[in-house]
Amino acid sequence: TSSFLSAPPAPAVPLHAHRNIVVLSHNVSQNVVDGMFEVNNLLTGRIDVLARCITSALWVSNGIRRDTTIFLMFFPHNITIEVQG
Repeated sequence: TSSFLSAPPAPAVPLHAHRNIVVLSHNVSQNVVDGMFEVNNLLTGRIDVLARCITSALWVSNGIRRDTTIFLMFFPHNITIEVQG
């Protein structure tokens, strides 16, 4: 017989949480949304900040986090880019 105070059985497979990270970017220029920026000058349009967000969300010391998804939301254009690890 089981008691209501007894612990539930442990799952057969350990559960791993999936990380979802949302980055809201306000006042994004149309050039950035269209992908029209210089790769050698990421400060224009503050692409450097978005790149750092992606790197920080996905990078670990020994590789890429496979359990993470980052969403870059560009306003006022209502465009979302999804990057999965």
